[in-house]
Amino acid sequence: MVVKVNYSPESKNEELLAKLDFPQRFGFPVFVILDAKGDRIHTQNTAFLEEDGSYSKKKVMQFFKQWSPAALDPDNYK
Repeated sequence: MVVKVNYSPESKNEELLAKLDFPQRFGFPVFVILDAKGDRIHTQNTAFLEEDGSYSKKKVMQFFKQWSPAALDPDNYK
């Protein structure tokens, strides 16, 4: 599931951003990975997913693969 959270002077979403452990510290946009219970398990500064002034499809897809449910399943590493 993907959820977009808006941050603007009119809509700061301070309560939600606090619950997500203040991802704005990395600047926006930022990816926040939640577990099945909705708890934050990772925050990704999206600057590391850029290449030549825009997002690298390869880097973004690799990031999603690394944080997929299958990647987080310990049974896949036995």
